Amino acid sequence: MMTNNEILTQWIPYRLEAIDTLQFAWKWAGESKLQSKVDVLADGKLKLQGNVAAIANPMIEAGIIHARALLEFLGLGTQGGRLVQVNNKRRADDVAIEHFSTPTCPISKITVIDALSAYTGPKEEAEQALVAIFELANKWLAHLTTGVLSHDYTDQHLDIACRGIRVLLNNYLYAKLGREIPMPPSGIDN
Repeated sequence: MMTNNEILTQWIPYRLEAIDTLQFAWKWAGESKLQSKVDVLADGKLKLQGNVAAIANPMIEAGIIHARALLEFLGLGTQGGRLVQVNNKRRADDVAIEHFSTPTCPISKITVIDALSAYTGPKEEAEQALVAIFELANKWLAHLTTGVLSHDYTDQHLDIACRGIRVLLNNYLYAKLGREIPMPPSGIDN
């Protein structure tokens, strides 16, 4: 069982790294011919050959799942194409933001208003961006569906959501605990 400190120093940074990798892979796939050859080297030795799509797609999919998990950890979900605060009781083995606190500062699920107010642009755009993560994870990745989404999402929605998750974690968890949000170990530069 992971301790709260391990969650803060290992689990969340691991998921943030997946989100950074998602942003890198999304941009890379958009700039490249998807069939372009890719060689993956480790210590100068060829380990994997494929094309941009074969390499980028798993990075994108894993990042979307990790982004969804962090939003749910914060206490957010969706209903009818709208962002909502998760109102159901957490499972006994769930790890959630409300499991953290300081002697002077209890921490609770973030509200939709909190989530949207962290974005300096239009609130509707912020909401669509965060809803996009849930819909992409639920309708494109978790099971087979017709893929019909509540909005037409753009690259900008994905970027807003990915950057916003880090801001939300910082503002509503790490800052309240008096800690710096750790940088993911990968060093991927978006």
